[in-house]
Amino acid sequence: MTQSAVKRIVFFVLVGLLFVSGRASAEDAQGMLKVTSDQGTAEVYLGIEKVGTTPLSQYLAEGSYTIRVLKDGFEPFVRKIQIRPNQATDVSARLFEGQGSVEFLVVPNGAELTLNGGKKTWSTPVRLRDLKERKYTYKLTAPGYEEETGSFTFKKGKNLLLTPQLISSAGLLSVISRPKGATVILDGTQVGMTPLALEEVESGKHTVQITKKGYASVFRRFDTSDGSKGEVEARLPKSGALLAIRTGNPESEISVQGMNFGPQPSYRFGQVERGRYHLVVSAEGMKTIDKTIEVPLGGTALYRAKLRPKNGSAPSVLVQSPPFYKHWIFYTAVGSVVVASATAIALSGSGGGGAATTSPSGNTLVKLP
Repeated sequence: MTQSAVKRIVFFVLVGLLFVSGRASAEDAQGMLKVTSDQGTAEVYLGIEKVGTTPLSQYLAEGSYTIRVLKDGFEPFVRKIQIRPNQATDVSARLFEGQGSVEFLVVPNGAELTLNGGKKTWSTPVRLRDLKERKYTYKLTAPGYEEETGSFTFKKGKNLLLTPQLISSAGLLSVISRPKGATVILDGTQVGMTPLALEEVESGKHTVQITKKGYASVFRRFDTSDGSKGEVEARLPKSGALLAIRTGNPESEISVQGMNFGPQPSYRFGQVERGRYHLVVSAEGMKTIDKTIEVPLGGTALYRAKLRPKNGSAPSVLVQSPPFYKHWIFYTAVGSVVVASATAIALSGSGGGGAATTSPSGNTLVKLP
């Protein structure tokens, strides 16, 4: 036999020994649990998981466990046990007669329990005794978790073990509008229609815009930095003001109530709900405008941003422009139309076949808006 062949045989022998040793050490980490009851067959739980009925024999990993032995008509048997490697742990459950109970083991611990909408609360985990035979509804609440509701029917002598797990509120968003069927835009991205429920929304500050044809759109802000659920509820007004912002700079970006738009030189939002809005206008190399603007109940809200270079002394400014019908050009145009119409009427009156219309004496007054 060659030397290389001997080396290969030794290598495979060592690998085999390591494999067997690994299996032995894994088995050594387990112990045997044996459970019996003095009242015959009973259900056995480890924590909140049902693992069988008595008599029970089962291998378990080393560690600490809570064991429950339940049988209707008897008090629950609850003990803490310790499983040790290569050892058998014997549990002999002695059961005593009981009237039945309802036990709540809830994730997370400390959730508040109420029954049938009452004012009395219990902190979980809790076992309720002396309940009347009837159907019950329950509600479980905990900070940072979604409310959980359910029901159970209690009969005398029955032992119920309820193990609801509350869902974390982190990353959840609920948007409700009146009327429903409105478009929801979250941080500049359309995400659905109301009523809307979203998951996996990043923790932090957010803005939603809610729009629907025939109604003024609304902006709402919410903050989930503390891990809470985002909840937005809005009633859409039937009228609002036309909001428009002009910068003249194709690289400009704006932020309305924390929602970013652009880059583009002008922004038209259509009808927007009356109120105050936080507006930021910015562009690379320009001084930023950070202002609160007013949107009236109706009409228009036209704003013009004049961005100035950062290396200059003049600041960027935001001015509110008057609506076109209040501009002097509009008045001049209206006046010209009125005078031209009056002249045309006079001339047509002096035409063939008709009696000439005499112009009134004195100054002619034209009432403008």
